[in-house]
Amino acid sequence: MIKGIQTAETAMRPKMARMEVIANNLANVNTTGFKRDRLFVQMLNDSVGGKTDAAGDLDGVRVTEGVDFSEGSLRQTGNPLDMAIQGRGFFAVNTPGGVRFTRSGSFRLSPDGSLVNADGYQVEGTGGVIRFPGIEKLQQATVSIAETGEVMIDKDPIGRLRIVEFADTSVLSKESASLFRAAPGALMIEGSSASAVRQGVLEESNVDGVEEMIAMTELQRSFDTDQKVLQALDDSVAKSLDVGRL
Repeated sequence: MIKGIQTAETAMRPKMARMEVIANNLANVNTTGFKRDRLFVQMLNDSVGGKTDAAGDLDGVRVTEGVDFSEGSLRQTGNPLDMAIQGRGFFAVNTPGGVRFTRSGSFRLSPDGSLVNADGYQVEGTGGVIRFPGIEKLQQATVSIAETGEVMIDKDPIGRLRIVEFADTSVLSKESASLFRAAPGALMIEGSSASAVRQGVLEESNVDGVEEMIAMTELQRSFDTDQKVLQALDDSVAKSLDVGRL
């Protein structure tokens, strides 16, 4: 019975972790550029750890997290500084911790004319920070962004957005809801024609709220069943101990 309690507890742990992942996905269903997290669970038996167990009882679980980088839908905003990328690319932004990468193109201008994201981090161009000259006259000007990321004011180019692709997205780890950090030495591809910038739109979260709610409901039911099993085993152990005292 003790082994049964350990097995039930082992099965419940990854479910708790998955609940946290789903809850975070649901919390970011409306976060621009958010990529949903996924949890992969591998049940390990004793032989994996170098032990042998003819019964194959569970010795633990291996839980790994991943990110679903599939594209979210595009939402029209009409704001000329809102941008989205179709393809595998990421915008590059300067943060206090170094360059980070994002799919969220909700940009604005800082007082000095620098293009910044929602957190105030400067957006990188291929030649440095993208900066708009004469922002006091910008309302009378036309800002246009080409598919290549070239930024123009009244057809005069002022810079080109730095769009970065990764041959292997597993080198990216989440630093916040929409910012990613690349592993040292990660292979980055720049200037690829496979990524196109769209102006006046934003990429929405790729979280399917209905799908996540269904998964949460099913998981909660399964977790409740496990709790009942665990409680029944615990009661059995208690009764056995009582009998032993007689």
